[in-house]
Amino acid sequence: MNTHRLQTIALIAFIAVLALGSTSCDFAPAAPEMAKVTTVPTADTDPNSYPAFAVGSDDPRRFQFEIALVDQGARELRSRILAQADRWARIVAGSDLENIDWEPGTVSCGGLTHDYRQDVLDDVLVMVSVQDFTDGGGLKTVICGYRESSKLPVIGAIVLDVDGLPQGQVDDFFLHAFGHMLGFGFSWRYRDLLRNPSSENLGADTHFPGDGAIAAFVAAGGAYYPGPKVPVENETAWGSVDIHWRESVFGEELMTSGLREGVADYLSAITIQSLADIGYTVDVEEADGYTLPGASSVASAIEGGPAIRIREEVVTSPAVFYERHGRVKRVVRD
Repeated sequence: MNTHRLQTIALIAFIAVLALGSTSCDFAPAAPEMAKVTTVPTADTDPNSYPAFAVGSDDPRRFQFEIALVDQGARELRSRILAQADRWARIVAGSDLENIDWEPGTVSCGGLTHDYRQDVLDDVLVMVSVQDFTDGGGLKTVICGYRESSKLPVIGAIVLDVDGLPQGQVDDFFLHAFGHMLGFGFSWRYRDLLRNPSSENLGADTHFPGDGAIAAFVAAGGAYYPGPKVPVENETAWGSVDIHWRESVFGEELMTSGLREGVADYLSAITIQSLADIGYTVDVEEADGYTLPGASSVASAIEGGPAIRIREEVVTSPAVFYERHGRVKRVVRD
C-alpha cells in the first residue's frame, strides 16, 4: 500500500471521528444531579407505547417526576411540559419519598393510560394529555394513587383542553397543574391540614393551618388579614373549593383558581412552604417575589388584569392508598 493511499485512509478516519464527536443529543446538557431529563423505556412490542420522561434528579434519594405524554398533542408540547415539571422538581429536589414496588403493566388514571414497565414507582408518575374539545378550553387534574405512609401522590393525570386558550398562558396552566400533582390541595385533607371545608358547608371560612404557609403568608403582607390563615377558596364562582388559595385574597398567585390574562402568575413562598407543611423538603429560593394584593376583596384580586377562569375539574375520588410493597391499603370515596 503506497504512502498516498495511507494518508487518504487516515484523513477519512479523522473526518469520521470528528463527525461522531459532533453529534448532539435531543436534550441540552443538565447541571449535575438537577434539571435532568432522561427517557424511561417502555415495552418495545407495543407500537402505541411511548417512553416516559424522568424529570428532576437521577439520584434515587432525591425527587423526580416520571412523565408519560400519552397523545400527539402532549408530545408536540413536550419541551414546555417538561420545563414546568422541572421547576417543581427543583423546588422539592431534596425530598426522598418512599418508593412503591409496582407490577409492570398498564396504568390508568383520569381516563388516560400508559404502559408502565418499571417495577418501582419513584416518585410521582404523571400522565399528560393535550386535547381540543372545542368548548372553550379547560383543565382536568386527577390524583389516582397516594402513599399510605405520607399521604403524598404516587400517580396523577393532567388533561389540558387548549381550545381558545391564549398560547401565552399554556405554560402557566401546566405549572399550576403540576403543583397539584405534588399534592397541593389534594393531600391537605388526608394530612389534616384543611379546616372548615366548603364542600361540606359552602361559604365557610376554609383555611390551611400549616405553620410554614402561615409564616410566609404573614411575610407577604397578610399579618393583618382578619380571618384564619391561610385562606382557601370557598366560593364556587371562582373555581374549585377546598383545593386552591382564595382568589379574592391572593389575586395573581399561581395556585388560585384563576390566572391573569397576559401576565405570568406568581409561584409564591406561601405555596412552596405549604408543600413543606405536607411533607416535602423545599427550596424557598425558587419562589417568585410576591406580595398579597392588599384588601381582601374581589376588586383588589384583579389588579393584574382579568382572570382567565381555569375551568378546572379537580377529581378527588376515589383516593387509593398504597403500601410500600404495592398493596392497596384502603380506598377513600368522598
